[in-house]
Amino acid sequence: MSITLSNICKAYGERRVLRGVTLDIPQGVTCLMGPSGCGKTTLLRILTGLEAPDCGEITGVPARIAMVFQEDRLVDSLTVRANLRLALGAGYDPADAQALLNELDLPDALRRTVGALSGGMKRRVALARALLYDAPLLVLDEPFKGLDETTARQCMDALARRAAGRAVLLVTHDAQEGDYLHARTLQMEKLQRV
Repeated sequence: MSITLSNICKAYGERRVLRGVTLDIPQGVTCLMGPSGCGKTTLLRILTGLEAPDCGEITGVPARIAMVFQEDRLVDSLTVRANLRLALGAGYDPADAQALLNELDLPDALRRTVGALSGGMKRRVALARALLYDAPLLVLDEPFKGLDETTARQCMDALARRAAGRAVLLVTHDAQEGDYLHARTLQMEKLQRV
């Protein structure tokens, strides 16, 4: 599977955010880095169809995409189990969900209400939801933010195991995350046409 974004442009009024961005997303992990406000999240939103580009072409995007947004986007009033079932539908496998939550050091989370979880626990539930979804493309926008180093590494280990054979586009501000995941790392400013 090869996903290609060619000459993607996007402006908000007079502010040009993306200027002719071209990017191939092969199988494996690709890390996208750059300063805040340089268009990384906008590019992810365009890739996933949440926004339309002003110009350019996208090919090879699969019908199913799993995403971790910068915000956790969980329903606080529901349990973790209910949040996973809501997102996964018929694809929800209780044993697989429990196994992944064990990997993420959340062994008792399924019965807990999301609103009662800490920020780091919610972040891991959001990651679990994406990893459990049977999608050939994972789009992750700072999925490890707010996690301590040990917990972040547990999450990266789970990502490496669960994302094998899939294309992963990971936005991060931490080059060490890309190194740890043996990822291809790209700088956003180098993808932009001047």
